[in-house]
Amino acid sequence: MKYLTLAVGLGISAAAVLVVPGSGATASMQTATVVDKPHQVANKYLKQRPDWILCGEPEFRTYCAKITVPRDWANQYAGNDLQIAVSKVAPAKGKPSRVVFGNPGGPGGAGLGMAPYLASQAPLAKDHLTIGFDPRGTGGSTNVSCDGSPGYTMDARDRDPANQALITDASAMVKQYCDRQSRGLLPYITTAQTVQDMDLIRQLLGFDKIDYVGYSGGTWLGAYYQTYFPDHVGRFVLDSNTDFTGTWFDTFVSQPQAFERRFREDFAPWAAKYDDQLRLGSSPGAVIRTYEHLRRALKERPAVEEFLDAAVQVTYDQNALDMMISNDMYTKLDFYSLAIDMAFIRDLSAAQAKGGPQAAQRQVDGLSPARQQQLVQRANRAPVGLRTFGAVDSEDATFNAITCNDTAWPQGPETGAQLAARLGPHFPLIGWTMTENPCFYWNRPNLTMPTPTGKGLPTTLMVQSVHDPATNYGLAVSAHSRYAGSRLLTVTNEGDHGVYGGVNRCADRIVNTFLTTGKAPAKDASCAGEGIPAPDKLMPGLDGAGTGYGKETPLRRIAGFTKAVSGYLH
Repeated sequence: MKYLTLAVGLGISAAAVLVVPGSGATASMQTATVVDKPHQVANKYLKQRPDWILCGEPEFRTYCAKITVPRDWANQYAGNDLQIAVSKVAPAKGKPSRVVFGNPGGPGGAGLGMAPYLASQAPLAKDHLTIGFDPRGTGGSTNVSCDGSPGYTMDARDRDPANQALITDASAMVKQYCDRQSRGLLPYITTAQTVQDMDLIRQLLGFDKIDYVGYSGGTWLGAYYQTYFPDHVGRFVLDSNTDFTGTWFDTFVSQPQAFERRFREDFAPWAAKYDDQLRLGSSPGAVIRTYEHLRRALKERPAVEEFLDAAVQVTYDQNALDMMISNDMYTKLDFYSLAIDMAFIRDLSAAQAKGGPQAAQRQVDGLSPARQQQLVQRANRAPVGLRTFGAVDSEDATFNAITCNDTAWPQGPETGAQLAARLGPHFPLIGWTMTENPCFYWNRPNLTMPTPTGKGLPTTLMVQSVHDPATNYGLAVSAHSRYAGSRLLTVTNEGDHGVYGGVNRCADRIVNTFLTTGKAPAKDASCAGEGIPAPDKLMPGLDGAGTGYGKETPLRRIAGFTKAVSGYLH
């Protein structure tokens, strides 16, 4: 789940600090035939035979194919069919008895890597056919694009009316670019359409029921698949949860509190504990002040530096600092690199203030090529969940389409301005950015999706860390309270986004037991987090968790697999 250049928080609930006008206009709707209920599949789609080819290195044992789906499931004979990229890994021995689908979130994340990733989980590899896919709009599937749409280079904290007008204009222009670049496809990039794509994949594979592992935005997708196709639901694991019983608006306005909590209650105390090594401040408050002082300095005088013999130019300003910190809240494995890079940027800014740009450039030139390469990669790095705006256009465009199309948003600048004014002072890391949101200006399709309730479904296992920055713990609690038959597995003393597959041994055991046997906890359960490792356990080249348990987060492993197996289909 990425943040929508939209939000973060403290210790009070989002509801306690928000006042959204009840009488405000909701998103206007454009005329389009879109699916709001399951539709029987036309024979021409059921008769297709996917051409599976080896994708990636042989050791991945991953095969990929493209399947054809209608642009609009409610109008299957209208033409303009789409292509969906699908991946699969079969058990090394024997015939699979079950199939498990996966989705990495976003929404809009390319997901071909889910098949080899799920197959790398030993308990699943024995009996499951593992399936990944790139949802419509993104990755190797038929793409949408918002290429050329304006970015947010303004400082969201600057409340000057002229600056706020620029943010409003940038937000309002995004839809125009998305429409222009996406060839009329944008209204059909919705969860309602995507779940029908998923069910066609199920039918082509010949399984009556699917199991499922969905992270972040994938929890929303999973809950809607359950809602649209309850008869085909197996064992569903929803990890790092949106409030899929509400709206996308509900999910995103809870982010400011969660990001701020992660920064203030996890990172700052950790950095202060190791101040002798990290030099950011000897108390949590001092660490926060270091950030605020550096942010002011970079806004007043950005540092524009050349790296790797002038091959790459990197600009450090207040927005770059905010983005760097926010991105690194997704996993504790990034805390060490965040700390040393903040210290470097602080020293760079101080050198520039004292000796001018040349003095700052000498700071860079004095670094080893390897360290310079690290900083360049950092400047281009996407968050662990999914990408921020501008990194991969099709993922960003799909993210915009899903979040703005699926459920209504208040329209116009007023709501964003009110949210920023209320959240910003409490949750300054991203609370002021609530105005940076194209959904407040989005002419959405005429779509009303059924609200997921969980009624009549098998047990759904929900997994959540208490300090998750991107999907607030309160979202999981809220959805769980309204989702019949769900069990909530809480990981305490933990804030990583994306838990299953290497973050917590206890949680992995419970999830694997559920996926392989169907046995869920009899009631809500919890697992104790394993804490934040000392800096020497997080240094590059050492085991990421300092325990031999995993050098990468689950979502980064998935992204790595996706990169490895993508590009083989044309």
